[in-house]
Amino acid sequence: MEKFELCVNEYIKRLEEEFMRILEDPKMDKRAKNLATKPLVTKKRILLNTIEALKMVDREREK
Repeated sequence: MEKFELCVNEYIKRLEEEFMRILEDPKMDKRAKNLATKPLVTKKRILLNTIEALKMVDREREK
């Protein structure tokens, strides 16, 4: 689980870096930035939910 979590956290870090690059791009207007960042936010939320679900499964298995 720890190795998987490390990999997912590394991927989340990359998503956050991409998010910041989009926000800092002066060529994009607000609408374009919003359209470009929404998928990144969704991916991050899915990954965080997946980690939490796997942790919950591990806790239940240990009981």
